[in-house]
Amino acid sequence: MIGDAAHDPTSDHTPHNFPGWGSQIVTAADFPNRPDLGLDAHRVLDDIRRSRDPRVKYGISNGQIYSSYAVSGYGAWDWRPYNPKNGDKHFTHGHLSVVGDARADGTQPWQTIGADVAGEEDDDDMGASFGPITIEREGLTSLTIPPVQGGAADPRSAWLNFCNDTGQPYALRIWYSTGNEGFSPFPGTNGGLLAIRSGQRWSQEIPAGTACLSILRQAIDPDGNIVPPTADFRAFAGHLTCAIERGAVIRK
Repeated sequence: MIGDAAHDPTSDHTPHNFPGWGSQIVTAADFPNRPDLGLDAHRVLDDIRRSRDPRVKYGISNGQIYSSYAVSGYGAWDWRPYNPKNGDKHFTHGHLSVVGDARADGTQPWQTIGADVAGEEDDDDMGASFGPITIEREGLTSLTIPPVQGGAADPRSAWLNFCNDTGQPYALRIWYSTGNEGFSPFPGTNGGLLAIRSGQRWSQEIPAGTACLSILRQAIDPDGNIVPPTADFRAFAGHLTCAIERGAVIRK
C-alpha cells in the first residue's frame, strides 16, 4: 500500500529498490481496526506474531510494535511500546511490514483470527492487553480504543490500569466517551478526578461501549485537593503510563 506525500521517504509504504529481488516495491500495508465489523487489527497482528511467519518484518497496533528480530532489549516477536514522533500509535488501524526479499513472495495463507498456530496452545480464550501508554505531560492524552464489549466481533470487557512508582502522589482527570458526541466522568473516580498514591495500583472496568478515553494531568494542592495546574500548583512532570487490559473470551 503506497503512502501519500506526507509519509517519511524511509517508510516501508514508500517504494524501494531491493537488489536481487526487485525495484520500486512497497513492503507495508495498513488495515482498519474495526472489531465492531469483525476486524480486530490487534488480534490479527498478534496471531501473525505467534505464527512466526518468515515473511514478517514487523507489526504495529494499539501503541505496541513487534519485529521478527531483537530490538533494544526486547526479543524477536515480543510486543514492545510504540511511541512515534508523529503521535500515531495505530489505535484506529494495524500496520504490517514484510521483509525485503523473496520470502515476501510466499503465497501461503496468513495465520490469522481463528487459525491454529503450530507449536503453541490456543490462547484466544485468554485476556489481552496493550500498553504501556504514555500520558502526555501537557494537554490531553486522547486514546481511541476498540469499542469495549463491541459485539460478536469482540465481546470482551476491559479495564484501565495505573500503577504509581514515582515516589509521590499524582492526579489525573479521566473522562470517557462511547462516541455519542459526549463525555462522562470515568467510573471509580471523584467526578472524573483521581489521585493515586505512590506504590498504589488502580484498576477500574471500562464502561461498555467506550471508544475514547480522555486523560489530563492535574495538580495536588498542600491540602491534598486535586486542582487544575497553575504556576503555584504543578502537575507531576515525570513519565506516566497506563495500560488497558482486555478480559478473556467466554466460550459458550
